[in-house]
Amino acid sequence: MPNHITSVIEIREGGILLAASGSHVIRVLGALKETPLLALGGAKEDMVSRVPDSVYEGYYNGSLSGPQQDPAAEPFNPRVASLFITRTGEPLFLQRDPAGEIDSEDSETDDDAS
Repeated sequence: MPNHITSVIEIREGGILLAASGSHVIRVLGALKETPLLALGGAKEDMVSRVPDSVYEGYYNGSLSGPQQDPAAEPFNPRVASLFITRTGEPLFLQRDPAGEIDSEDSETDDDAS
């Protein structure tokens, strides 16, 4: 079963189009059924990131990248910021699973058959 990782931003801004058959698993980053409101004391400058700065340094210097950042290498190239940090601190990237894609020959319709 194909697995895809998308984001709330991508769905809101451009949508997600899959030309494939069968069932898919789509993980949407940034979507919560319920967002608890936290009242934190102190200044926002005193807030601490959930992950060490080294994760972001690796991303910005190019040593940490997603599997589908190069449009020539993979069938999907994210149009929005692609690094997401989960609540557990795991870095994830947007991706499409090409398994189950319909060939262009199968998706074409016969316009002459009307």
